Amino acid sequence: MNKKQEQIVLSNGEVANVRATQSNYQNILIVELDGVLRVINKETKTLAQPLGDTQNKHAYYVKKS
Repeated sequence: MNKKQEQIVLSNGEVANVRATQSNYQNILIVELDGVLRVINKETKTLAQPLGDTQNKHAYYVKKS
């Protein structure tokens, strides 16, 4: 089963894959960018700011198969 992933162009010009979620977030999207799941603002298409030193603890790396 190979679904085509929706791609989105961020405000800085990077292209990210939109990830499907079971929750209905109103103002954010979950995207995969360089193998890491990140949060972006739906309206402005900007990445959410990491939490300083905790960035690595809260990054979810996507397993490549």
